[in-house]
Amino acid sequence: MKIRNSIWCIGSIAILGSVSCKEKPAAAGEKTEEKSIVESVVDKVKETVTPDVKSLSAEERAAKVGFAQYLPKDTEVVISVYDAKGAAEQLKALKLYGIIESNSGMGMDEMPMEEMMEEDMLEDGDAEQENDMDMEMDAMGGEPDPWMLLGQEVTLAMGKPTGKQVGHLLTLNKRMAYFQALALGEAAQTFAATGDPDDFTAALESGLGGEEFFMDLIEDPESGVSVFKDMVMPPLYIAFRAKEGELDQAAQFVSGSMGMFAMAGEMAVPIEFEAGGSTFVGYKLLGAKLSEMLAAERESMEEDLKPETVTALLDALAKKNLVVVTGTIGDYAVVMIGDDEGDLKLTAEAKDSLVGSDEMKFVDAFADKPLLAMMYGGKDGWEGIMDEAGGLGTYALGIRDGIAGGKALGDTRDLEALLQMISDREKELMSLGSASDFGMVAFSDEGLKIEAFGGYDKGSLDWSAKTQLSHLGDSGDNVLFFNAATDAAYSEKASAYFEVIFETLYASAMKLSELEVEDGDLLQAKQFAQLFDTQFRGDVLGLYDALSGSLAEGLGDETAILIDLKGAMPAVPGIPQALVDEAKAPRITWIAPVTDRNKLAESWTKMDSSITSLLAKASEMSGEQIPMQKPISSDKDGMTTWFFSFPFFQDDFLPSVTVSDQWFAASTSKLQAVDLIGKAAAGGEAGNGLEFYVNFNALTDYADLMLAVADKNSATLFPNEYKLERFNREKVEYKEVIDACREFESLTWTAKKENGYVRNSMHFKTK
Repeated sequence: MKIRNSIWCIGSIAILGSVSCKEKPAAAGEKTEEKSIVESVVDKVKETVTPDVKSLSAEERAAKVGFAQYLPKDTEVVISVYDAKGAAEQLKALKLYGIIESNSGMGMDEMPMEEMMEEDMLEDGDAEQENDMDMEMDAMGGEPDPWMLLGQEVTLAMGKPTGKQVGHLLTLNKRMAYFQALALGEAAQTFAATGDPDDFTAALESGLGGEEFFMDLIEDPESGVSVFKDMVMPPLYIAFRAKEGELDQAAQFVSGSMGMFAMAGEMAVPIEFEAGGSTFVGYKLLGAKLSEMLAAERESMEEDLKPETVTALLDALAKKNLVVVTGTIGDYAVVMIGDDEGDLKLTAEAKDSLVGSDEMKFVDAFADKPLLAMMYGGKDGWEGIMDEAGGLGTYALGIRDGIAGGKALGDTRDLEALLQMISDREKELMSLGSASDFGMVAFSDEGLKIEAFGGYDKGSLDWSAKTQLSHLGDSGDNVLFFNAATDAAYSEKASAYFEVIFETLYASAMKLSELEVEDGDLLQAKQFAQLFDTQFRGDVLGLYDALSGSLAEGLGDETAILIDLKGAMPAVPGIPQALVDEAKAPRITWIAPVTDRNKLAESWTKMDSSITSLLAKASEMSGEQIPMQKPISSDKDGMTTWFFSFPFFQDDFLPSVTVSDQWFAASTSKLQAVDLIGKAAAGGEAGNGLEFYVNFNALTDYADLMLAVADKNSATLFPNEYKLERFNREKVEYKEVIDACREFESLTWTAKKENGYVRNSMHFKTK
């Protein structure tokens, strides 16, 4: 994947650039457009499966997905987990689990789940509480098997307006981050005034700690009471499916926690109402009573808050209630929580429920699959997250306002402007994202498969582009393969975003270098900043321009990364010859299409000049000459490979850059790079979207080979008698682990745009 601001991550391989580049651009490898699958993006997930899939009736979906058949159509979030007990048994049947269990000395069966739950709940020596629990368990007919609640199906669902309320929580989190950053900026001004690190620490702790921080948050017009007024508890449903004959016991176990509300006195009143034809009982916690109780402490509250804030807080609290009820419906023991019993709705008829709506059509294609999990998330929820989610920009604005409040740092207007730009560019980058309804199913099919539709798309990938390197992943020799095409607009905005971050870090370092400080560590940092600014800044900027500018502009938006385990071992001094001859090493190649070879040549010219200058300055400072190495080139079939010479390098272990008129490859192996560029030039079936693949068979075969080589040459590898004995003892365990890992075959992940929605498919394949 090519993202312009991070292109330098190819490191020392990339600095070879394209010194071989001829002065002629090549159009080959350019991205082509793919026709849209549909003319417009619909608002709901209606056609996320292939047209020949039979649509299920509401009753058929109900039988498939379970408790969702009772949820109202405006439900925004559903998460269901099925047959957890069976999944646990399958996990325990794995050989690798058995090895982990034997090495840990304790497995699932050695401490039953109920005992672990009790250990977490009980304090040491709290015999009275433990006896109370025992009596409660006896009243319910003894200690229940936890799988009674968790083994069949567990569903958590949330109704309208969950998305809006999640947005409120994100706003609160964002404002907390702002105030933390504000305190950091103010502490920086304090430190600049005194030069004492202890003063910085004290100021920061004062700004972040205690009641003052939270009082500022409550008074904050962008969060605080103003947001609290609008916050409600959206309907929350937690359902446990019980086996035949166990529903009453499960319901009794679920309702056992209601006793704690009886101790709340007049703050909680018993309630009973009907939902979906079933009766639910529980308690309503009255906000008015809590408001009255706090009003008695009004005088002390006004010591920290404005009187009008206290009034607004008490008034808002008086209007908020919390309803907690339990009951049964169908085969389910259910807990429902909300701010009003009128909002807690269940439906008796499947056709009137969520499963009768088009939003649940994504499950139809998997009618014959044994589901392990199902998730649904409405578009509103994703949009609420997108609207209120904060990032680095929130911290930047807080620091900006913090340093703006003092004069000890001098003129901070340029730094404040950069901090504002971080926030602005972050918003521009996030504006490329989009949201839709989300649906996901997980099921057993030769391992684990997960199919997901819609949700949040941050806009980083070009879903319409045909990927020309997709066929490179067809080889069974690859242990890892990745292929995708980034969106050009996203890459541009991401580059601008990270660029202003680096500029801000540099400006901050320069501010530090201007301070009069005595502390040793800070004085050293100040001296380093000054040295960088006067000696190395120009050369580093030149490298940045070469990598994020010229090199990035000369390459296309598609990327493929391949790793195999067929490389020759380098003849590094100290490695036995037998190991060099028989063992294998990983080979890694990063390949992308060339769009402008002139730009690649330009990037090398800039890099060579900057690196030569940096080494000259380093030589002057160290008193030892460090000349810039000159690369060596080799040509084959229109490809030129550039590399530096070292004694233990050879064709199959050669960090290098290979360039043709059409393709660019940075690799640890010349042989692999040349082979892949040849395959890329020959072409193959085009793909689209994202492809990722891990071959566990290749990993276990490689582990087998390396262990066999080590065993054959153990006397040479382990001349120490103790180490040799230890290896011979442990190699049996190594073989057991390798054999256990053979149960895992591969991991495949693809993501494509279908019918206006991003479809993610993941398959963790087992044997």
